[in-house]
Amino acid sequence: MRLLRLAVENQRWDLAAHTLVYATARALSNGDKLHASKSREKKRRPEGQPKR
Repeated sequence: MRLLRLAVENQRWDLAAHTLVYATARALSNGDKLHASKSREKKRRPEGQPKR
């Protein structure tokens, strides 16, 4: 997205935000599914295992 890159380089945060909203709305209107990156769950230590 060239417009987003230009907005960030020129520190036009309002334009960057509008670009993201426009791209999201356009993708959803086309029937695309947005895939958010899944955060990994924190691994838990089994009980009795010492801390590092």
